[in-house]
Amino acid sequence: MKQEEIFVKELSALVRLGKNQGNQLSSDQIKEAFVQSEIAEDKMPYIHEYLQKNQIRIDDEFDPEEALSEDDRDFLGMFMEELEGLPSISDAEKDALIVRAIEDDLEAQQKLVEVYLPKVVEIAKLYVGQNVLLEDLIGEGNVALTAAVSMAGCIDKAEDADGYIAKMIMDAMEVLISAESDEKEADAKILERVVQVADAAEELYRDMRRKVTPAELAAETDFSEDEIIQAYKWSGKQIDTLDIGEDDNGTGISG
Repeated sequence: MKQEEIFVKELSALVRLGKNQGNQLSSDQIKEAFVQSEIAEDKMPYIHEYLQKNQIRIDDEFDPEEALSEDDRDFLGMFMEELEGLPSISDAEKDALIVRAIEDDLEAQQKLVEVYLPKVVEIAKLYVGQNVLLEDLIGEGNVALTAAVSMAGCIDKAEDADGYIAKMIMDAMEVLISAESDEKEADAKILERVVQVADAAEELYRDMRRKVTPAELAAETDFSEDEIIQAYKWSGKQIDTLDIGEDDNGTGISG
């Protein structure tokens, strides 16, 4: 993928993040968003101008933790307590671990995972407010971190490790958010279909003064019999105005 395409993808994701956080971003979030494309500092004013044109405020007393739910705060507190028990290392020691990890030293890779755990939390906070639990974001980030470190041999230079690992963590979190969004959208469509079928059945029920069959409802609407029966199942068989018969075993639904 070309650098221009990567930049456009990162910028779009940043705008989406800002919208989901009440039209606001922090400067740190903006810098973190361009890990892969490595935007030069002199380009930042143009990015800020673009964000502001999209009604996104920057550093407007922004604190991602304010968007955390009580459950998120409880989890974060416990997780950070666990991290406090990990030994601290110097930058030189971290660099040495990265070099050894790139050389497929398993012990170094395991230690490097611990070193980057706080980074997972830092990145997870960037995605607060997108209808995904912080616990789930950190969980996905930890899995991605372990995978990234185990593939450290793919890193050309030790100085590229931070960007490489952060990119894998962010990608994993964005995939999770996208999947959750798709699932919620699917649930919304199911609910909408159930309501539409229930309303249509209620209207026909009032006209006929009795429960209606899927065939009768299909003849009066744009829904097929199969769609009506599926909506009935989705409702937990709670559309009382429909006359749905069970099969001989009581396990299926006949039209």
